Order: sequence, then structure tokens, then C-alpha cells
Amino acid sequence: MKKRVVAILMTMILTASMMAGCGSDGGEKEESGDTVSKDTADTDASDADASGDDTGEQITLTIWDTFVDGSLGAAQEEIISAYENAHPNVTVERVPKEGSTLAETLKAAFMGGDAPDLVYYEAGIGTVGNYVKAGYYEDLTEAYDKYGWKDNIMSACWEIPSADNFVWGVGNEMETMSLYVNQDILDELNIQQPKTVEELTEAMQKVKDAGYNVLANTLDSQWYNNMNFIGTILYAFMTQDEIQDCMNNDGSWDKESVRSAVSCIQDWLDKGYFPPHPEVDGDQEQMYFGGDYAFWVTGNWEVGNITEKTDFKTSIYPFPGSETCADGGSQANFAGGAYLVYSESEVKETAYEFIDFSVNDEETARIWAEVGGTMPPYRKEYDVELSPLLEKVIELLGDESIQNTAGINMWLGKDAFDFYSEAGQKLAIGSLDVDSFIKEADNAKNLDVETGLTKGSFKLD
Repeated sequence: MKKRVVAILMTMILTASMMAGCGSDGGEKEESGDTVSKDTADTDASDADASGDDTGEQITLTIWDTFVDGSLGAAQEEIISAYENAHPNVTVERVPKEGSTLAETLKAAFMGGDAPDLVYYEAGIGTVGNYVKAGYYEDLTEAYDKYGWKDNIMSACWEIPSADNFVWGVGNEMETMSLYVNQDILDELNIQQPKTVEELTEAMQKVKDAGYNVLANTLDSQWYNNMNFIGTILYAFMTQDEIQDCMNNDGSWDKESVRSAVSCIQDWLDKGYFPPHPEVDGDQEQMYFGGDYAFWVTGNWEVGNITEKTDFKTSIYPFPGSETCADGGSQANFAGGAYLVYSESEVKETAYEFIDFSVNDEETARIWAEVGGTMPPYRKEYDVELSPLLEKVIELLGDESIQNTAGINMWLGKDAFDFYSEAGQKLAIGSLDVDSFIKEADNAKNLDVETGLTKGSFKLD
């Protein structure tokens, strides 16, 4: 199917929601701090005049990414192969790493001066803020102008990894958290699509009473298993104004809606809707793919794997809002990971050309969609065969009746990011309750304000 019209609709919706969340020229004030004193802008300009690819010189471009396996890793490999075929003087050395491993080794690589030329990783303030402040990532503002990225890819791709006119990343993969359901189980039990969190809770109890496992989500040591889930539940209860207050204006988390969201998670834990010992690291994919879990709160990065590895029907529903939420809840969206360029790389122009090839090309857009099973940010027309599940993801992202809002992981400062990275695990073992959750969330936010690493407090000197 041709998807130009759908992509443009998505762009309009996402742009509106992102700009409502940023309120500034340079996109979301989601990162950074001190002025980066690397010769970034001047280097960009000089590099842009002389592409390494045009000289015939043999070039090695190193990339670290988090596509360890699965459909996204296959897509990345196919794109690298196509790039090397088109640029025979370039060898791409790709090193896939688990997220935690990449974070640990990247810090050492920066300190040792031998970081990879390109990093594909989460680009929000809580993940890379200190690195931006230290000057390890290049300002890509001029590269955006040279390659026309703002004309051809979705606005979230630069609104998220930017602050005060410093753009440190190029986002890829438009992602959204939704309610994935084993439709075979729901049909057997005559359960209809839940339209509210309260209806979802009733459906969960019906699933449990029928002897099926309920929720294929863990709240373990992995930050994303905590943050993605908690953020989705928070958005089910919080109004748009409340979300903006917390994310943009350094507002307190001590809100009745937040208390209701945390109480909901506690209730689901108490009723046994999670797997046994959800605080212990578990394989959510294996649980859901096995076919006896009814619900999974996850993102569309799993679409390719679900299509390939399950023999039952999966339906994707927008995560419902609570009856108590005036806005009806918000669909949590992400810009996914982003390409970030090491400021001391000796092959920056080649890095820009690879980014351009990866995100600003109709053929690689097709690869991301068909092979990777994800929604690329490319806005122009291209031919692609979409799976039914990916078609549903596009529908959700472009649905004007759904509140589409950037996920909390894109906005949180480092201390708040650390808090939300383990908050679910602490709720699961009982070391947090509603009051202590609110207190610790506000304490973490206040620490970020002190260091200038929130959207409301950030300034570039």
C-alpha cells in the first residue's frame, strides 16, 4: 500500500502533540546543560563541504546500536549492506549491544577517547543529558539543513533530541505503547475491547478466573520494563494539562490522578495479574509468544516478532483511559532511538551520510517497515507491504480521536529517569507505596531542577 497520506497525517498529529509539550523553537528542552566547547558547528560546516565518500579513500565507520536480535537487527544489517554496496570505499563496523551494556561501555569509551563514530540509542535527557553537557555529541543543526531532514522526516525526530537550538540526534522508529491482546483468549471468554482502565481490570479478573495468565509484563531491573509500563498507566489517569505541568513546568507529581495510577498498579499486583515474582528479570516475549497470556502492554517494536513467532491472533488496542480522566487518557508515543554522532569522530561526514541513507530514503524506509516491523519517520511516498499489525499501529498513531503524547522517558531528567527505572520493581516488592512513590518522584525531579536537566530549568550558556 502507498502510505504517503497516512505518514503526513501522522506528522500533523505528532507535531501538534510534541509542540504542545515543548513550547520552544528548538523542540523539547529535554537535555543538555553547559555549552559544549567542542568545535561542533565549525566542524560540521567544513566537513559538509568535503565528503569522505567522494575521495575514494577507504573509510571505516563504527556503529554501536541496541538491535541485538530480532527484526530490527535484521533491518539494520540489510541497511548496512545496502549502504556499503552504494559506498564501496566505506566499511561499516557494527557492534550490537544490550542497552545496559552499551551504557556502561559507552561511558568508558568517551572517557578513553575511543567512542564509536555513531551511536544508536535512547536520546532523551535522562539517558544522554550529561554526555551532551560534556560535549561528547555533535550538534547536528547544520546537517539537518544540508540533508533536508526537517522536510522529509517527522518532527519528533529532532524535537526530542534537542534543546536551545542544539540538536544532538536524529530519531528513527515511531513507536507507541498500546494494549496487545491474545484475541483467541478474549474471543473464547467473550471479552470485548476494554474502553476504560476499569473495564480492563474487570477483563483481567475474568481471564484469571478462567485459568489463563493475565499480564505478560514484568517490573524488573530493566529500566524500560518499569518506565514504559508506569508511563502508560500514568497517562491513562492524567489529563493533558497535568502531563504538561509535570513534564514542562517542573510541576509536582502529587496529583490525585498520579495517586490513582499508582494505586491501580498496586491493585493489579495484589490481585495477581502480573506473572509470579514480577520483580525478577523475565522474558516478556517468551511469556506472550507462548500463547497463554491474554494481555501485554508493549510497543510496536514487537510487531515484527509477534508476526513471525506466534500462531495465535494478536489485536492491538489503544491503551484505555480511566473513567476519572477528563481527557480520556493519552496514547504514549516515542521517537524511538536516535542516531548520535561522536563529536571527536574523524569521519563525521560519512556518519551524516549513513544517517541520511538510513532515515531519508524510500528504500530504507521500506526495509524498516517490512523487515524491521517498525514505523520509520520518512514522510515521502514509498511502496511497502505492511503486516496487519503494523497497519494498526499506523492507524493508532494517526487517529485524531486519541490523545497522542510523548512518553515520559523522552522528558525525564537523569534523577527522575533513575527513579522511574526501578519504581515498578520497588512497587512489586512493597518498598514503595503511593505516598513514598510521590515523595521520591518529587525529590528526583527537584534534583534535576537543581542541575538544570529538566525542560523547565534547562538553559544553554
